Amino acid sequence: MKKRKGLALFASDFAKFGILYAIANARNQTPTPLDPVENWQFWTGESALIEFLIKAYPSKARQNSYMQSLWEKNHADGIEAHYDVSNEFYDLFLDSKYKFYTCAEHLSDTETLEEAQENKANQLRSLMRLNGNEKILDLGCGWGAMLKFLKDSGHTGELHGFTLSKEQLAYNQQTLGFSVSLANFVTDPFKDAPYDRIFSIGSFEHVRPHELKSVYQKVYDALAPGGFAVHQFFSYEREPYPASVLFGQMFFPGSLLSTHEYHLEVAQSVGFKITHDSIHDYRPTLRAWYDRLVANQEKALQIVDVETYNRYMAFFPTSWTFFNNKESNLHRIVMEKS
Repeated sequence: MKKRKGLALFASDFAKFGILYAIANARNQTPTPLDPVENWQFWTGESALIEFLIKAYPSKARQNSYMQSLWEKNHADGIEAHYDVSNEFYDLFLDSKYKFYTCAEHLSDTETLEEAQENKANQLRSLMRLNGNEKILDLGCGWGAMLKFLKDSGHTGELHGFTLSKEQLAYNQQTLGFSVSLANFVTDPFKDAPYDRIFSIGSFEHVRPHELKSVYQKVYDALAPGGFAVHQFFSYEREPYPASVLFGQMFFPGSLLSTHEYHLEVAQSVGFKITHDSIHDYRPTLRAWYDRLVANQEKALQIVDVETYNRYMAFFPTSWTFFNNKESNLHRIVMEKS
């Protein structure tokens, strides 16, 4: 009976979301934790058949039809589905000092995740060109990692943040004491504007293509004259394969990426001047998170069920492959308000 249900689910997933989603969901629902060596090799190895199916199915028409239905979903549903698992669960694989759940900057193979995340934070702070008293807004602030870094670095200006995760909100307010609001920066107004700097790290991935212009316009309008925005996010480098788009719904329901060219086009159309655009390697961070989760498997399974654990075990290597195949790149951009 279980085998029959499993086959029916696989067939349904394949028809609706494509081969990647169907395989991953079947593996996630095994009753035991995935073997870390086999699992990493399975997702990062090359398969001519899977590569063909990724490019060929589902059809563009089916993909577009499904994508249209996603536009009606609440952003909070997808964010909560991924982030409101458990703060303690994320503690098992994120850096211990700041809890950055975004791409680090590994300057050498010997650096720890903690060192690499501080490298990233220092580089972003440098791009912001701060005097120390600016009023700053963090769009999608997570567990307050960058806000904490700025405060630790001596910043005395106002620090504000938005998040859609109730777990992250509680952590920011109760543990760090930051001024963080449970707000959707895509749809909600930017209160307390103007700001001298507005930044985001890993949150513009959740802005759907048809929403980009209104978001960039809000950021532009909320900046003080002469202010600027700094964003770190990944985007498609070319038109995506259908299966790639639908596969991502397993991890971030309702989120849709745009091409990087479109990001720049929209930002400039609302008045921004792009003064910096650099590419960075996400793969070492993903591998570090994977290895830390594997090392803490026993603790993880005391916090979440096997299916949730296996889903993250799939998330990190499939994301690694996503970047390794150059479907996407991690960018840092600086946009100045004229």
